[in-house]
Amino acid sequence: MRYKLKLRLILSLTVFLTVFIVAIVATYAYFQVSEDHGITIEAGDFEVEMMVYFNGDIVTYNSPYYDPEKGVVTVNAFDATSDNYIEDLDIYFKIKPIVASRFRFKINQEWELGTYYINQNEENPIDPVIQSLYHEDNVYPYYPFSDLIFSQTFGQPLYDQEGYIYYPDIVESSADDVSIHIIDGGDAYGIRSNTVLYEECYLYFDMSLDIVQANRVSERWGIENSFFES
Repeated sequence: MRYKLKLRLILSLTVFLTVFIVAIVATYAYFQVSEDHGITIEAGDFEVEMMVYFNGDIVTYNSPYYDPEKGVVTVNAFDATSDNYIEDLDIYFKIKPIVASRFRFKINQEWELGTYYINQNEENPIDPVIQSLYHEDNVYPYYPFSDLIFSQTFGQPLYDQEGYIYYPDIVESSADDVSIHIIDGGDAYGIRSNTVLYEECYLYFDMSLDIVQANRVSERWGIENSFFES
């Protein structure tokens, strides 16, 4: 009886250790794989990820440059030595199209300039001044009202009055992911820095994407197919 009891304990312990080790390996594998994933965008029946890179390093949910609560990516627009510098920015969409599709998107941007005063009178300190920046509508290859730059491989973007950017080509159905390069860097913002003050400029952005079956653009978006021939 004691031998059987001991055998059961050994078998139970072996099973427990096996399950525990498998769980650890599975968890580790998940996090290893998830590091290759971008940020999921809601797009109905389509699988879409926003792939953001700084100098080739991907921004994940755990990145210091992504705020999961606000859903925004932070871009440094003034310091060339920063790891999230605007000139090192690349944005892709990774799409798994189940049918031939078209898509449109918006980059929702908030440009923020902070002015900080130094060598102040301790009795009358000057609070930092934080203000929103607004850009003029530069011509292509700049994204509208922005210093971000379209990728050359994106093609000539199409625009509407609602602020959507339309990808000019049909994305054919594929069993594999299709990667489309949207933004290739941007221009730094010229800040001031002297003995009185210094400035910092950041861009905070997220993206909205709408993707539909290619033969339903008129029904879903209210535009004619000739729109893509203009």
